[in-house]
Amino acid sequence: MIGNQNSARRETVSAFQKARAGAGEFLEASNMPNALNSDGCVMMCGTRDDLAIIKDSEVQLVIWERELSADLRTWLEQLRPAELPDLRVLTAPKDLPKALHSAFENDVLPGQNMRDLLVKDIHLLVSKFAAITGNTLVDVRLERISHDACWKFHFDAVEKRLLTTYRGPNTEWIRPENSTEALRKQRDYSGPIESLNHNDVAIFKGSRGETGMGIVHRSPPIENTGFTRLLLCLNAPSIVSPEPWLQSQKG
Repeated sequence: MIGNQNSARRETVSAFQKARAGAGEFLEASNMPNALNSDGCVMMCGTRDDLAIIKDSEVQLVIWERELSADLRTWLEQLRPAELPDLRVLTAPKDLPKALHSAFENDVLPGQNMRDLLVKDIHLLVSKFAAITGNTLVDVRLERISHDACWKFHFDAVEKRLLTTYRGPNTEWIRPENSTEALRKQRDYSGPIESLNHNDVAIFKGSRGETGMGIVHRSPPIENTGFTRLLLCLNAPSIVSPEPWLQSQKG
């Protein structure tokens, strides 16, 4: 059975590469998506555009292994926790830069050049997430976290969610074969736990996806550790989203 699944996965990846090549884009061998699990539901990728493989019905998690500029990483690490942004906005990708700059001015976030780099990176991710999900608006949360937010192992009650950590410990996730045990035992779970690497971008399918329940994951427990995370979370609009951000409302 596993052999048949891996064969199907190779065919899927091959078709994906051919589609990219047809659009005039080619993947380097080192950037080819590779299955992490024997059932092929978790995939790695090498470019932002490759995140679109999450649309494959069998893929439950895709992880883009990437690097941020050293200057941006250093700036974020050197900010005092109180200086880190903490915001939520529902916006169209084209309005995202103005919405973020407006919020950053209110937060008195220092470092104009570095702010511009952060905004550019978030804008690219929001635009890609909107294209993948087919939404004209994206619910953008840039969260400053110094407590045990979402520490329980869980499935997200969404179709798809993008996560990347700009500072601090990274999102942890569980391979499917261990998910039932992790959900049942929670803090008492002592089995293997995977973690995103620094600056990785991941799109998780949730319990409202078209197939499966998604991948079990959690925020790393950091209460009383002295760590402060800066987490970007992107979702499709929902009933808990704020009102859409409009430039006309900002004067």
